[in-house]
Amino acid sequence: QNFLDEVEVRLTRLFSASRDGYKLPDEERHRLEGFMQAGIFIQLVTRAEMSQLMNSVHVTIFGKTMSERKAENTACWPDTVIDYSAYEQPVFERNR
Repeated sequence: QNFLDEVEVRLTRLFSASRDGYKLPDEERHRLEGFMQAGIFIQLVTRAEMSQLMNSVHVTIFGKTMSERKAENTACWPDTVIDYSAYEQPVFERNR
């Protein structure tokens, strides 16, 4: 139970930072991933339990599952198309 509690604290910190618009250092994420893998390796938890805990914490922080949030974010991508047509003309002609 101590292991699950610690994973939950670390996931909460990671997801809360993301929700608040800043990114924790990559080292923090890598430590968390390694910590979770170690728990699976020494059979304290299963991969399914880790996945369920991650989703549970994610829903608590964001109010939606990870797959719902991912689908939402990818749906926004096509709206941000940049028009590069101004650059189709050679530079020496644009600068005249």
